[in-house]
Amino acid sequence: MASAVEIRTADAAVPETPAAAGQFYGLRYPFPNYVDIAKGATATLDVTGVGGIPASGVDSVWLNLATKGSDGAGGVIAYPSGAAQPVVSGARYVTDGYNGDLLLVKVGADGKIKLANTGPATSVRVYATVHGYTLTAAGSAPGSTYVGVSPSRTVNAVSVPAGGSYSFAATGVGGVPSAGVSHLVFTLVGSASAATSLTAYPSGASKPDDTSLSLRAGNYLDNLVLSGVGSDGKVTIANNGTVAATAWVYVSGYYASKNAAVTASLTHPVQPTRIVSEHSIAANADYTVAPLGNGGVPASGVPAVGMNVTVKSADNGVVQGRPSGDSGAGAWTVGYPTPNVYNAGFIAAKLGADGKVVLHNSGDSAVSVSVDVFAYFTPTPTGCSTAAAVSPASARTVPFEGDSPTAVMQASATSGGSERLIQLAYTDAIGQLRHGVVNPTALGSTQWTAVQGTEAYTGKPALAEQADGRLQLLAHNVSGNVWTLTQTSRDPATWGSWVNVDKPMASHVTVARQDDTLVAFAVDSAGTLWALPQYAPNGTYTGWINLGVTGLSTASTPVAVPVSSGVKLFFLDTSGVWRTALYARGIVSGCTAISGPGFAGTAAVVFYPGSFLRVLVRSADGHIMTKKQDGSGAWPAAWDQVGDQLAAGSPTAVLSPATGRTEVLVRGTDDRIYSTGETVQGAGTWRDWISALNASAPSAATDPTAFTYTRSDGDSWAFTYRTASQQSVIGLLNTDAAARSAAAAPTFTVHTLPKPPSTR
Repeated sequence: MASAVEIRTADAAVPETPAAAGQFYGLRYPFPNYVDIAKGATATLDVTGVGGIPASGVDSVWLNLATKGSDGAGGVIAYPSGAAQPVVSGARYVTDGYNGDLLLVKVGADGKIKLANTGPATSVRVYATVHGYTLTAAGSAPGSTYVGVSPSRTVNAVSVPAGGSYSFAATGVGGVPSAGVSHLVFTLVGSASAATSLTAYPSGASKPDDTSLSLRAGNYLDNLVLSGVGSDGKVTIANNGTVAATAWVYVSGYYASKNAAVTASLTHPVQPTRIVSEHSIAANADYTVAPLGNGGVPASGVPAVGMNVTVKSADNGVVQGRPSGDSGAGAWTVGYPTPNVYNAGFIAAKLGADGKVVLHNSGDSAVSVSVDVFAYFTPTPTGCSTAAAVSPASARTVPFEGDSPTAVMQASATSGGSERLIQLAYTDAIGQLRHGVVNPTALGSTQWTAVQGTEAYTGKPALAEQADGRLQLLAHNVSGNVWTLTQTSRDPATWGSWVNVDKPMASHVTVARQDDTLVAFAVDSAGTLWALPQYAPNGTYTGWINLGVTGLSTASTPVAVPVSSGVKLFFLDTSGVWRTALYARGIVSGCTAISGPGFAGTAAVVFYPGSFLRVLVRSADGHIMTKKQDGSGAWPAAWDQVGDQLAAGSPTAVLSPATGRTEVLVRGTDDRIYSTGETVQGAGTWRDWISALNASAPSAATDPTAFTYTRSDGDSWAFTYRTASQQSVIGLLNTDAAARSAAAAPTFTVHTLPKPPSTR
């Protein structure tokens, strides 16, 4: 296992996302002049070379259109110059005030957008504001990338005083992480007793001149808003009028900054295309929209779609949206405030696992709904593999493994604890999952708990601590899915309920810390590597991310080691080649093969100061082989053999707190535990292998797990294994003066722990 030494620093920076086509660059440019468009006519809007927008290579813009008709209600369609005028809806206008609609619009090859007045008004006045753009090719610097979230209300009916403002938390709520956010995407809903307008902008910044939402006396109005986030993580809403306004905020997504530790997506605009036409949704009913494979959207690999939703009813009400599979009605997408008048609202909608979005009519009367696609989003390529993304196979039964190693970690200190407790977890031969708590100074007081409930698990589970210190356990269910169990409190230690993260995996799961969040890794039955990240400290796991690395062995569990720039991964491919890569922000990069073919098992990795690593693996003939990164971080071509001991399974290793030397243990072919270690710190020269067990110690049925720990008399290391009867054994290092000398091999005192109650 990897060393338990703390190996991240507070100022360790996740590297920037490489520049790529489809990344977002935020700015705010209100066109200084309005445009009047006659009935049936079009106007051309040049959106390049102005306001900081590049003069060429612009693929799309976020364009807010504030429209007002001279006589009659209708619509203004926005589409790329050079394309045929589509049969879709855009911004909807009325005569008694301005309506806003923020659209994500594809830009023509000439850098222009067409605006068409398709309504009955003799003339429609349009004010346009660009809120950011994407490029057809990689920019000179990295941009932001989009993350859709399940829509939720984060601001509820706050009063924004006349001429005043209200600031709300944009980060750390509503599925948005507490850091790494450049822009928030949300539906702003407002009402007022008389005409006024609201402007959203980053907290701490000067208020811009444009309007996010215009209000008039009457029913609620809404518009999608894209706003930068202030350095305090907040967005400010200013009221530009002379009457107070009431505001609601429904968050549907955000743009992750270029060094955010999340997976995110690139933007792909399309020619606007209608995929749902005038479908009637009954009162308090749902309608499911399936955009994949329609309107230029690919049939798979799309986590979010940019859609304009147009509604009309004989009454008034609200259409709410949510990803398919989410519970509840969803969150405000677009209202229909005026009977028998069309209204439209845009959303960059997160899709459910089945690639669909549910629209819910919360009104008391049926509503007619049309849906037009303007863009779709795809995950940022990993840079490690050009293979097509492979979805995992359907759920399958995973066999029991009663001889898998034990997971070990030492918990952080509690307020009333004199010793930091050692946590053990394992699965037995019939699928029972056991959790043990061990006081390092009183091994006889070990407390075991059966935590599996009625489910069955297999393989080595994973243990980790969340940012708030609560323990989390991840285990491979025999259905193939990874289940997670988290403490609801740590002092006293109480457990919550199991959560099934639905996606079958073939390998067992591993977990690592990345800054203040956890991320798990596993390989599916098709040999594809997946990540399961938290998006905020102590957050839930919302779904697996396909990392695009394929052709991996399902019999080997990936190894994940936090380093200063992310998480270093080690995984075995189907030909037995060991490979390594860096995980950061939900993508992997720098994939490197560090062996030839023919290897098997799981690697052990040891961390050295400066984020240099040593990896130890078992060769096809049973010998332990190792290599260590050089001063530049490169891996040498040759492997060094660690003595002549033959191993029955995979090695385990730690960096000894007592001596600073790498220590290695294996289970021999005779089921005894053997030990070796460096003779000099970092040198890679090894002592002779010796037995780590005295003659009376029980034989091992599992590979050992080495771990470091701290107790009141100092730091040390130990190992644990289980016997054929599922009894746990711990070997504690004897830390006398001789054991600390460079020449001496360590010796251990072996303790057989009490059995769990149900296996006595």
